[in-house]
Amino acid sequence: MNDKANVRITLESDIDGEEQHNLIDGEWYRKGSTFFLRYAESEDGSEVRTIVRWREGELSVTRRGAVESQQTFAAGVRYNGQYESRHASFPLETETSLLWVQFGDLSKAGPSEEVLRPNLPLLLEWHYNLLVGGEQIGSFKIRLRAEEA
Repeated sequence: MNDKANVRITLESDIDGEEQHNLIDGEWYRKGSTFFLRYAESEDGSEVRTIVRWREGELSVTRRGAVESQQTFAAGVRYNGQYESRHASFPLETETSLLWVQFGDLSKAGPSEEVLRPNLPLLLEWHYNLLVGGEQIGSFKIRLRAEEA
């Protein structure tokens, strides 16, 4: 398995019951037991570059461009983050109830290192509440699938 690949990302989100589905081309790479996904999206007509990082049960999502944000997720943990756009800037918090990842084709997995190391395809799911000023402003369920392009 290579430590870098072009990927097709399926991003499904349920935000307070409103569902969205996006297909995005991106890049996946791995450094030891940490994996990264890098992709670009368009928001308000401008590009936003996103980096998703998974390491030892912790997920971080960093966005740069028309929107700048930093969010961190770990099951049962509340993390501080930041959001900034030309319209608003504020601190935020994420309170994660579920964070789950599956690497590779686990139906073929045996007791090998490849099971312990992040491989493609991957499926990542996380559920969280978003808080601003201590008040919950949304409930999110995100499912991200990445497969080699």
